[in-house]
Amino acid sequence: MAPTVVSNINPSIRRRRTAVFISSDTQLLQDPSVTSDASFSFASKSESPDLGLIPPPMAQQPSSYRQTVIRAGDEVEFFSGELDRHLTDLRGTTKEKRAQVFQLIDSYHAYSRKRADRLRERQPRTLTLRENEMDIDDNEIDDLAVNFDEGYRKAEEEAQTWDLLRRMLPLEYGQDETSQLKQHIKPSLQSRNQWWNDFMLSDSLAREQKVVLEWLQSSASQGPPVDDVVSHLQESAERGDILAHGWLHTRTKIKLQKSVNGYQGSLDPRAFGFAESHLSSNTLVTQLDPDAITRQARKLETQDDFFERAIWLGCFEMLRRGFSMAEIREWCSMRTELWRAASLTPLPLANPEDEDQPDFDPRSLVLWRRMCFSTARDGGTSDYDRAVYGLLAGDIASVEKVCETWDDLLFAHYNALLRTRFDSYLVKHGGDEAARIAQQFPAFNAVLHHGDPHSVGKRLVTLLETDLRTSNEATRPSKALQGAIIAHELGRYLTNQGLVLAKHANQRSKSNLIPPVDLQVPDDLTHPKYFNLSDHNSLRVLSHVLIIFTTLNRLSETRTISDAHQEAMENIIAAYISFLRLANLEQMIPLYCSKLHGQRVYEALSRNLIHILDNGARRVQISIMNRLGISVSEFVKRQPEIFLSDVHDLLQPCEAKGKFKVLEDGPATLKYGRIVKPDFFGDDEAEEFDQEEGHIICSLEWLMLVDDLFVETCTYVIRAYKYFLKRTRLRAARALSQRVPGREIIRRKTGILVGGEGDDGSVEWFADFAASELPEELLALYAGDKEAVITQVRNMWELECLVKALDSMETLSSLAGLAREDSTNSRELWQHTNKEVRAAKAYMQPVLKGWLLETIQPDPDFQALREAYIPETVLALVSSLHFAGATLSRDYLLECMELAAVVAEKASAVSQEFVKSGRIKELVEAFASCSKALAIFASEKKAISKETKKIREHGWSRELWSVKPQ
Repeated sequence: MAPTVVSNINPSIRRRRTAVFISSDTQLLQDPSVTSDASFSFASKSESPDLGLIPPPMAQQPSSYRQTVIRAGDEVEFFSGELDRHLTDLRGTTKEKRAQVFQLIDSYHAYSRKRADRLRERQPRTLTLRENEMDIDDNEIDDLAVNFDEGYRKAEEEAQTWDLLRRMLPLEYGQDETSQLKQHIKPSLQSRNQWWNDFMLSDSLAREQKVVLEWLQSSASQGPPVDDVVSHLQESAERGDILAHGWLHTRTKIKLQKSVNGYQGSLDPRAFGFAESHLSSNTLVTQLDPDAITRQARKLETQDDFFERAIWLGCFEMLRRGFSMAEIREWCSMRTELWRAASLTPLPLANPEDEDQPDFDPRSLVLWRRMCFSTARDGGTSDYDRAVYGLLAGDIASVEKVCETWDDLLFAHYNALLRTRFDSYLVKHGGDEAARIAQQFPAFNAVLHHGDPHSVGKRLVTLLETDLRTSNEATRPSKALQGAIIAHELGRYLTNQGLVLAKHANQRSKSNLIPPVDLQVPDDLTHPKYFNLSDHNSLRVLSHVLIIFTTLNRLSETRTISDAHQEAMENIIAAYISFLRLANLEQMIPLYCSKLHGQRVYEALSRNLIHILDNGARRVQISIMNRLGISVSEFVKRQPEIFLSDVHDLLQPCEAKGKFKVLEDGPATLKYGRIVKPDFFGDDEAEEFDQEEGHIICSLEWLMLVDDLFVETCTYVIRAYKYFLKRTRLRAARALSQRVPGREIIRRKTGILVGGEGDDGSVEWFADFAASELPEELLALYAGDKEAVITQVRNMWELECLVKALDSMETLSSLAGLAREDSTNSRELWQHTNKEVRAAKAYMQPVLKGWLLETIQPDPDFQALREAYIPETVLALVSSLHFAGATLSRDYLLECMELAAVVAEKASAVSQEFVKSGRIKELVEAFASCSKALAIFASEKKAISKETKKIREHGWSRELWSVKPQ
């Protein structure tokens, strides 16, 4: 078996119990793609690989996201580890694979059972300690008790649910251990156990009903001890700690009567003079045998009546909990009431092998059942003893009178059904005498009462939901889940649960991770029997139930789930994955995403891992995906598509057209030309941008971590640039150029080393790539068309150059602002200015030479971007050269004049964009302002200096621009 996911995570991370602070806005749960930050930032990135899995300290998080704490307990880690260990690598035959699934259920049950037991043991001790504290009042104690009770109830119900699943699913999916009993059956069926086994083998419905009964008995056994249950009646009996010696108070009264009147032997209520005795006034029994009450139609002393009811209640509880005969006999023996244990011997339901009867006569049980039924309906002294005989008779009406819970009522019905079926089997195979007994003495037929035996579970669960005694409990989500398992409606329940989660998630706006499902919504979908998004513990249980359910269905050739129902069900897992992200347990996310189907695997991975910024942490996730068999290449390919589709990038109009402005209004000045707006990218103090934009950039960073996928990387980078530029999201475009530079794409995806090692942003890398010999495998992606490869890379390079050019010009505008504010500028300022103006000139070269004109296929977005950006960007470049020429070197003014010549060329694509936009006048005025400044500065004495190398190479002459006075 493959190593588990959890075991490969840093132990310190696995042991950590994290607390993530999130907004109280339910939208964080409605759409799990929402991050813990109000906006996305690339300013702070973790340097350690593990830091990507650890949330930032509370002080570093926005105050608006410190309202709610989500904590993950030990159970989250345990369930994840066991799921990975048992289901990540299913091998062997179908039967062996099912066995692994059932082992997983057993491990979940064992863990949840221990957890519930620990809570039960800890509850009284904790309450006692808190009660001893001096500074706690009664109200706090009450609240603490309520919280403990609620926590224990949920833990207990979870343990019961796993117990029910481990009993029912093997039966439902063809791995019933009862079939193994056949090899032990002897040819001659004589013992009661052999009769029972033969009955079980012959009746599949009986096997199921037996399983449900055993589960109900096991669940009941987790309640308070039987002695505690009967303690309130025992106290009313006023006999202290005395449990034995029967009816003490009535015996004392009878002895007193005998001693006063001198009677010998048993008292006879018909004897002469008895009417005048004080016993007659109380109508008390005169004898102490068990049948005296019904035979004489008299009563016990009030205290003994409570004692009698306590014993019968104890007997009922022992039958209800599936006590063995030895346990029942011991309990009755302590009260010197062994005859009661003897009356319960005909069929100890939970364990038929308990004190088996070797020479079993089926007629005796047929007759005994009918005698018990007669007693339950017409005899008895209280509801409790009638209920005991009702259980033995398979009656419902007499048992229901003492039932208090959903479990009790379900037990009453299933007990009646199973005993009726066994009785019918004995009558059928017990000979003519058994049949005559059945005809002569009546008995309740629960099978006939309930109708179709194959749908009885469903009808019972529905009945309990409408019964006033159990409606509140039956519609509690945990009970509704148990009811669905019993009614064989687990698939329907999980589907409806997924629809409920989708409804909650889409209340305010459409959720990306839990979208609406194209299914008809049932009328009872708003019923309280379904869990909500905030119940993380229940989402854990439901998610693992669903994974087990779908795995077993996949292993079964006859069971299928429609795509729509599968999608609805998987909303449960999607919601739980969201919880794992909010609890900062990202290392578990790929495991649960792998249990989804189709493209939803990559959708969930993308939306729940996108917030990880550290490449080390990302590589950990990729290694986990590889171990789980998730296609990493498909994941990184799908991720950019998902986030670009979220913003409808292909349908986005070019908002920048006519709105992109970086120049201040007003005429140009002699020294600075036309002023470029400072910080037109945005405020440098807040290095943030929209969450959607951050997701797009992050997805491209993920794409860079995987080898190959050159075409996809270039395509998505170009789409991202286009989207950012169309919306004038310059800050995001700059972040993309910095975090996913084109040079690194070429190096990592093709292996071609373009640019020098120290070259961190040169514009020359494209020329290196175009001149390189391209690998055959790369050309094969473009059907051998080298020009197509170069064209796509050119488009990416051109977009990146525009962004970098604008970035340099923004820096120059800030430097110009500093120069205007302070005339005594430092040397560092002018060095920085010189560096930025050189960068701006270099990055503008592609913009001035057919920017976005060469494409593989016609792209209207490229033309829209040309119209939006070329005029304003060229004017900004002219202003930048004007500022540099006035402050650094007059050569920059000469370069501006050279630029005017380039733009004025007949075939210039730049001038065409100015004509289309109607901005030729602005361009001419900008060049005129530069020429004026050049003429004035060239006439000054300090401007006369030695010609530079650049002037000689270009054939320029400052003297040409020198205007000498007449």
